[in-house]
Amino acid sequence: MGLKSHMADVLRLDRQTELRWLDIALPSGLIVLPIVLGLLAGRLGMGLAVATGALLASNVTLHGSARTRMEEIGLITLSLFLACLVGGCLAGGGGWADMGLWGATTLAAVIGNFDRIAAIVTGRFIVFVVILTEMARQAHHPHALVVPVMTGGITAACLISVRAAGAPAAPLPPPLPGIGLRAKLRRWGRSCRSLSACQFPLRLSVLMALTLAMDVLWPERHALWAALTVALLCRRPLEPVPIRASQRALGASLGVLLSCLFLFHAPSGGAFILFLAGLGIASMVARKHNYMLYSMVATPLIMVLVGGGKPIGEAILVDRLVSTIVGAALLVAVNVVVAKMMKIL
Repeated sequence: MGLKSHMADVLRLDRQTELRWLDIALPSGLIVLPIVLGLLAGRLGMGLAVATGALLASNVTLHGSARTRMEEIGLITLSLFLACLVGGCLAGGGGWADMGLWGATTLAAVIGNFDRIAAIVTGRFIVFVVILTEMARQAHHPHALVVPVMTGGITAACLISVRAAGAPAAPLPPPLPGIGLRAKLRRWGRSCRSLSACQFPLRLSVLMALTLAMDVLWPERHALWAALTVALLCRRPLEPVPIRASQRALGASLGVLLSCLFLFHAPSGGAFILFLAGLGIASMVARKHNYMLYSMVATPLIMVLVGGGKPIGEAILVDRLVSTIVGAALLVAVNVVVAKMMKIL
């Protein structure tokens, strides 16, 4: 694929997705309303934690079957709960915490090879736990985040799923023939001996080790953002130069520029709410059309949520921009190396 066609894919808009106003207003409201209530009650940190849970759970899949929607709520709740527990435990501890995060994400990637349900839960867990670990590091009482984050997540998953009952159903994957537990365990064991089957845990483990080593060596440089980039972009199917890596690198760069317009100073309550409301609405629209645009508006939104609403200085913005670009570059490099190893072996 040439550079021109690659960039065309990076910038391409999905014009076929139909957006309804409730599909935008409901997730945005679930993010902004807790922050408004937190400001009014003088508990902004709690409001931001609830909003973070709502943001993470707002990507619930819209299926037509009530049973499938209930299963989806259960899976996203399990992923979020496990990430809350692990993220809270890893909030302190310096290098040991980074080692624990590496172990948790690597173990999750290996467990995800067990079956489709395990892949869904662990895939979300990997992204959630990096975000919540960063948020817990900024909090005075990391373990107190579990209840508000879970409250926001469960509320968002349930309400968006109920909304899905009246929306056009997303196509369901074809049913798979039933496989017994013993057969799954044998297949899982065999997958650990094949490079093609275990390439995802291998790539994720190496990438998390590299990015978390940056966090250990330069703890003041906010390098955990590189690990978040890896968690978001590393997918089970191996693609040497993922379109999403370019989209996130470019989108995050534009997101930092967007953040510069607002986050260098302490905004008033009204301006803060308007800014977050605009980002919430824009992120819900962009998510359906182009990942680069979504990264652009989600970058300042996530920085506000995990940072506890504190003003974000120039140094932090630059660090997170550099970390995003480094994370995306490492992803491409590791993907290329593993792809060549698979051809040789």
